[in-house]
Formats: sequence, structure tokens, C-alpha cells
Amino acid sequence: MENNNNNRNLLIALLITTMLIIGYTYFFLPSPNQTSQVEKKTPTKVETKRIATNIAPKQNIKKMNPIIIDTKNYIIKISPLNGSIVSLTLKKYKVNNKNVELVKSEGKYNTLETVFKDKLVENLEETLLYKPNAKKIILGNNSNISKLILTKTSDNITIIKTFTFRNSIYAFDFSVKVLRNGKPVKEDFSIYAGPDLGDLQKKKYSHLGAVALVDNNKIETDKKIKPDMDIHWIALESKYFCFAFLPKHSSSILAGYTNINSGNYIYANLTTPTQIEIYAGPKSKETIAPVDHHLDKIIRFGMFGFIGKPLLYVLNWLYSIFGNYGMAIIILTLIIRLIFYPLSFKSYKSMREMAKLQPKLKELQAKYKGKPDQLNKATMELYKKHKVNPFGGCLPMIIQIPVFFALYNVLLNAIQLRGAPFVFWITDLSSKDPYYILPIIMGLTMFVQQKLTPATGDPTQQKIMMFMPLIFTFMFMGFPSGLVLYWTTNNVLTLLQQLIDSQILKAQEKKLKQNAQA
Repeated sequence: MENNNNNRNLLIALLITTMLIIGYTYFFLPSPNQTSQVEKKTPTKVETKRIATNIAPKQNIKKMNPIIIDTKNYIIKISPLNGSIVSLTLKKYKVNNKNVELVKSEGKYNTLETVFKDKLVENLEETLLYKPNAKKIILGNNSNISKLILTKTSDNITIIKTFTFRNSIYAFDFSVKVLRNGKPVKEDFSIYAGPDLGDLQKKKYSHLGAVALVDNNKIETDKKIKPDMDIHWIALESKYFCFAFLPKHSSSILAGYTNINSGNYIYANLTTPTQIEIYAGPKSKETIAPVDHHLDKIIRFGMFGFIGKPLLYVLNWLYSIFGNYGMAIIILTLIIRLIFYPLSFKSYKSMREMAKLQPKLKELQAKYKGKPDQLNKATMELYKKHKVNPFGGCLPMIIQIPVFFALYNVLLNAIQLRGAPFVFWITDLSSKDPYYILPIIMGLTMFVQQKLTPATGDPTQQKIMMFMPLIFTFMFMGFPSGLVLYWTTNNVLTLLQQLIDSQILKAQEKKLKQNAQA
């Protein structure tokens, strides 16, 4: 009965493969404390060291009175020494009851810190304070755009940095100009962002570090980003947020990634006068939409992302109706089950027919023991006689796998679920169930589902399969509640479908018997 064994082995292999992929995602994707093992190399275009005569060391930057930018989406604190960002706090996102601080000044370079190639310009950058056109800017309902202009002058050199903030979006413009004797000149410099992000979303199964969009719209991360690449954009990302450099008046930017003192930095090599665009905010298509250069590609849902993005669209649409992402997940799962019902019915029917043939297959095994060729021939004749396809239960499952993994990645990474409540004790669908109630329910439904599924394997294989609910229960205890809710809902719907399919098939068999007797 080699073909039947192949069928059973394929079913087992599919389930084990699913478990291994989920296990890989949970256990083996880089944790936030793992830094990429790349060459610790600083930018090649600008190799300037700080002048030793600085009168305002970096450690004193936090003690200076920063320039405050207060918009609808964030609060930015800017250093009057070098115009770098001391802090950037998002207003609409919290972690541990505190607003997410996306940028912190705690590394070798501050975010938006500039390093000039010319020593005279660099010395001026590090020794004199900027004079701002305003010490505090508040963008309210009646003011949608505002500029912060920083200026410092020594002898015949002037540095001008201009920030352009818009109240309604997370992006802002940043420009640098250098004057000699009052005339604009070309000066090479590098601009940094890092180290890392300060959003505290240090989760497993997500990328933390540098990411860039290179030629042919290909996403590269960390060690694959070469120094001084000509790219469309570069960013530091966490699971839900990012800080990106984008060209303002061209299609590309000369940029790269570097690791300094175990901190991940991105940088851009520029020449004055120049202007770039900065995005600092959530990895959400709605908030990224006003930004050009395909920054929305930073939102990634794995190899089946082309399926995941439409699923996310439907999920958001359902949320707009029900006002609860937990309910939206349940309804979306129901819709998917209805779409695939014909395939699921066919799979269940095939397994049921295979289960009925088990006694006859065992008889053939006993009859042709030690004669594999004759056993295979007799088995195929039995299948043909009863019109049973030994792979009929597997093929419909294989077709559904891409949709499963697409939705799996959406529920694992969509920022919409961050902080989204469901019911009672589940207050955040992006976090694990604090009491593990949902994973236990999921395991129980999986156990009952196995009991109701027609058995096609030998007793040893069936016993092995009975351990799967227990293994999955422990595995899913650390998964986001939204993902566990999807899996639990899918199990419950599968149980209901099996009960319905069983009654339908019994009715069909009864009708066939009646027709045969007539």
C-alpha cells in the first residue's frame, strides 16, 4: 500500500512543515539584541574626525535648552549646537503607558547630525551654537506648515539648516546650505540617523535595523547594504516604525549602513546646497502615502505579501464596520473559509472515502505481504474501482497554504493591531494573551478537530498526530493574540464545516443507496 502511505506521509509532512515554518519565525529570526555581523566601517566619502577643541561636548547636549517642535503627530527636540534631533516622540502611539520615543541621543552620532569634510566648516559646526528663528514652534489647527531656520556664522563661513514641518503628515524636509563670503558653496558632508530606533518595540519575529530600496525595487537589509550605494531610500526600522532618508528632488540618494559600537546607523552622503525628505513614524500605508519614492514597500508581509496586502485592506474595511479588530479577524476568517469551502469539502470527502477503504487496504497488505509490486497494482485498482484519488485530500490544502501564510504575516506585523483591544482580558491584539486562555482554547479546538477528521494513517501515525495540539498550544502561547484568534476561529469553523459536511455526505450516500435499491 505504498501510494496510501505516500498520501499519509504527505499529509503529515505538510503539517510538520507548517509547524517548522512558524517555529522558525518565532525562534530563529534575529532578536533585537543581535546586531548584524558586518564590517564596522564609517562612510567613505566623508572621513572627518571631530576637532579636539570643541567647547560643547556631546554629553552636554541634553543639558542645553532644545528647540521644540510640536505638531499633531510628534514632538521634536533639536539641539542648538549642531541641529541634530535630541528626541522625537510620537503622540499617537504608546508603549508601557508612555509615548513612543522614536529617536534618542545616546550614540556616537545623533540623528540628523552632520559631519563636514572641510575642517573649518566642521570646526564651526562643533564649536558655535545655532541661532534659531524661533525657540518653539507649535503647529495647531490653523497652521499647517512652518519652518525652523538655524544659522551660525564665524569669520567668512555661514551654515544654514532649514527644517520644514507640516502638521498633517509624519514627513518633513531638511536642507543644508554653506556660505563663504555670503555666497553658496559646495561642501561635502554626511548626515546620520541612529543608533537604532528608540521605540522599545523589541520583539522577536521582526527585523530591527537598516533597510533600503535599491535598484529594481528590491529591498535589502543590513549587511547587504553596501557603503555609499545609490539607492531610492534608506531607513532604520523596527516592527512597527521607521526613520527614513529620501531624496527630495531626484530619484536616488547616495547612502549606506554602518555599525558603530554595536549601534546600527544609516547615513547619506550629500553636497551643499541640498535638501532631503525625512519620514519618522509608523509603518502604515495611510501615513506613508504622502511620501514618494515607494517608501510603502517598507511594509512587508513575506513572500506572499501580494496576497497579504489585499487581506489587510479587507481587514481594515471590516474594522470600519465593526469597530473592533478582533471581530474583523473573525469575520475575515469566515469569509476565507467560505471562499475555500468547495476545496475544503472536496478534501474532507476524499479523506472520508480513504478512511472507508482502510479495511480493504489492510486486507491487500496482508494478502500481498512481501510483494510490493503486486500490492501497488492491487491498491491502484482498488482506488480506480471506488473512484478515489489518494491525493485528493492534500491538493486542496496545498492551494490554501499561500493564503494562510499571507494572513499569518499580516496579523503578525500589521501596525493596525498594535494596542487594538478585543474583549475582556485581551487588550492588545499585537501582544500575547497574558493568561494564555486563547492558546488553550485553540489547542482544545485543534484536538477536537483531529478527533472528527477521518483517520487515514496507521495507529502509530495517529498517536504522533495527537501530540500536535499540545505542541501548537505551547508554541502559540508567545504569539500575538490576533494571530491566535485567527487560528482558533479557523479551527472552530473547520469543526462546524466537518459536522455539516458529514451530514451532507451521509445524505448523499443514503440517496445513492435508495436509488440503487429502486
